[in-house]
Amino acid sequence: MLRESLVAAEAEGASGKQATPFLLARFHRETEGQSLTVNTRIILRNAALAARIAVAHAASR
Repeated sequence: MLRESLVAAEAEGASGKQATPFLLARFHRETEGQSLTVNTRIILRNAALAARIAVAHAASR
């Protein structure tokens, strides 16, 4: 899906700052919204990990 989406982005002239929104919209459409659910879960888990790291770092000082 990524390769085809990159080809589509190039064909539509979506490059630079326009590439990410183009690709995210395409993934959202192609996965029937599941990509948004996964991306949200990734962001939340990354935030939780960052918080745990910050707490561990603060405790070690």
